[in-house]
This record gives sequence, C-alpha cells and structure tokens, in this order.
Amino acid sequence: MNKERSLFLALLIVEVLLFGLCGYSLVQCFVYDSSLTDGGSHFLEITYLFLHLVMVAIIFYLTFRAFKIKPSIVHLVMLDENESKTTKSLIISGVIASLFLFVGIYSTLFVCGLKLPPLDIFSLGLVHDLMNAGYLIGFIALTFFLFPFVHVKEDK
Repeated sequence: MNKERSLFLALLIVEVLLFGLCGYSLVQCFVYDSSLTDGGSHFLEITYLFLHLVMVAIIFYLTFRAFKIKPSIVHLVMLDENESKTTKSLIISGVIASLFLFVGIYSTLFVCGLKLPPLDIFSLGLVHDLMNAGYLIGFIALTFFLFPFVHVKEDK
C-alpha cells in the first residue's frame, strides 16, 4: 500500500473514532439536558450534533471513495496542474489544522473536568459542539496539509 492510501486509511479510522465521540457527546447532552429543570436548553447543541453525525458520515464516504478509487478534491486543492505543491494551500491548511486541533484539545480538557477560563461561561453542550467540530475540521485540514508530501506523481 502506498503512502497516499495509508493517509486515507488513517483518516478513515480517525473518522470512525470521531463518529463515536460525537455519539458520546450526543448522549452526554441528552443526559445533561434531562437533569436540568429548564427543558430544551440544549436544543440547538443537540441539533448540531445530529447534523455533525451526518457530516461525518458524508466525509467518511468521500474518504472511502478517495481510498478506493482516487482522491479528487484534495488533489485539486493542494496540487497545481504540474502536480507540485501549492505553497498558499499548504500555509492555509496548516494554520486551519493547528487552530482547530487546538480548539478540540482545549474543549476536551474542559469536558474532562478542567475549568478553563473562556469555556466556563458556555453550556456543556456548546463545549461538546466545539470539541467535535474542532477535531473534525482539524483532522481534515491536517490531511490536506499532509497530502502533497505523500502524493506520488503519475507518469503520463
């Protein structure tokens, strides 16, 4: 298996784990919401988590298609017509990956019990949303960042 397919296989495994994490967050929001006296306070957060599950499933399909057939979106965004790295795309994907993975890790620390300053004013459902979105966007951007380094040029 070449490095390109290994990258997409790793992303498939990460997406399965992210699907499970989103399911865990959804259960936590339902449990936390039912323990509160004011019903429906986490309606938007729970709605987002359901939509997030659908987004993860669609991205899983696209990643599986890239694993089996050929990457199309990543190839178009990260490489130019000569199949060489695009510096602007590398910088943007690197910044997005680091920013969103930081948000995911920071939110995870809050969910695990640390009371971190900016997140303690938000509801727990919103912190779960930030955690899931941070990890999903961060890992996708990290895949975009790593793709030009593992891409094998096709001989024409």
